[in-house]
Amino acid sequence: TISNYAFCKCSYLTTASFPACTIIGNNAFSSCYSLTTASFPACTTIGNNAFYVCSRLTTANFPACTSISNYAFYNCSSLTTASFPACTIISGYAFCRCSRLTTANFPTCTTIGTGAFCSCSKLKTASFPACTTIGSSAFYSCSTFSSLYLAGSSVCTLTHSNAFSSTKMS
Repeated sequence: TISNYAFCKCSYLTTASFPACTIIGNNAFSSCYSLTTASFPACTTIGNNAFYVCSRLTTANFPACTSISNYAFYNCSSLTTASFPACTIISGYAFCRCSRLTTANFPTCTTIGTGAFCSCSKLKTASFPACTTIGSSAFYSCSTFSSLYLAGSSVCTLTHSNAFSSTKMS
């Protein structure tokens, strides 16, 4: 476990690699402006604001993660791909303002929280084949959005009609 605020504001930290860590606490790496790579192959839970405003983070490797908490990757403006094969819950604003994010792949995710991908201005494709719930403003202002895959055995419910507000889809 990495405790709350453990590396918060470590402005010269460039790489975080913890092969055995299973839980990342709240704000653990928030405001680590030089962090470019985060590799946590055994991590199952990412706490609130864990990588908040890590503006140079380009690579996030979390193959075992099942839960991403509120604002976990908020404003990680260099993150280009989000692939979390085991994740089932994406909480509120988890990837909001990730302005370079182009692809989101969450094959087992059932719940997309409020504003989870809002203002991801370069998000083009997203795949959520197991999704059952999409929260309010989940994809708000995703101006280049072109493809959303939701084919699953369950009906996906929008919790509010503005889930795709200000988003153009072709």
